[in-house]
Amino acid sequence: MEHKIIGHERVVNYLDAIALEQFPHTLLITGPAHVGKTTVALFAAARLLGCASERAETHPNIIRLTAGVDPKTGAPRAVIPVQAIREIRSLFHIQHAGPQIILIERAEELQQESSNALLKIMEEPGTNLFFIILARNEESVLATIKSRAARLHLSAVPDALIRHELASRGAHETEIKSALEIGRGRPGIAIAYIRDATFRERVIAERIRFAEIRRCRTTSAVEKLITDFFAKKDRHIEARAELAEILEWWATWLAIDQPSHPAIRQIAKTIPLLFENMHPRLLIERIVIELVSC
Repeated sequence: MEHKIIGHERVVNYLDAIALEQFPHTLLITGPAHVGKTTVALFAAARLLGCASERAETHPNIIRLTAGVDPKTGAPRAVIPVQAIREIRSLFHIQHAGPQIILIERAEELQQESSNALLKIMEEPGTNLFFIILARNEESVLATIKSRAARLHLSAVPDALIRHELASRGAHETEIKSALEIGRGRPGIAIAYIRDATFRERVIAERIRFAEIRRCRTTSAVEKLITDFFAKKDRHIEARAELAEILEWWATWLAIDQPSHPAIRQIAKTIPLLFENMHPRLLIERIVIELVSC
């Protein structure tokens, strides 16, 4: 993964300035997907551990908690199981050299039970136990956890900074223009567009499909497109994250053509709902209906 932080100078300066003995035991980092949250989190962890960010990614003192897969079925899990949170307690009984860091990469994967279990651990942390929690927004994090955290928000990065980075990597102007358009201030997306041909092809294919959706004028045509859209999707969190990314692309392209289109507002409301207990197909159908009716 990328280890260079692009933008976010204020946040980096803040993390650099904190004396290690005053480093917050819980750090909540919010911001859009691919804006740089994980990169900043590893930078913070590296400061605590006294190592380079590259080393932090695989450092044995960092435990990265994600929903993962069900060991019985092999299928992706939608949430972090409460048992995985409770097992953190075993760290209290192990002597570690240096800080021990729990990195929760998607707070959206924490449901009420696992959030409560996490809170109980935070209420009695060892002096060397630290939590770094990443989330798209603060609303997806339990209020009592937020109240214990130092909060950092990562905003979209100015295009000029991303453009400079892409140019330094040898990207051509036409590529940079497309990357900035799809990136919308998120360096991770822009860089992936330049260097990952598979990702770039996905974006191009999705733009073609979006154009087809906008041309639909019959119910049967809309139903066929939605059925095709979900042909390879399931209800797991990975699929929902992918759907959220696609909807962000739709909003980008729609804003270029029709900045006041009501579907843009509908998309903004829908993305957070994808990570709640609502069926993704129903949510997408509402947006498509809005798209073809205006």
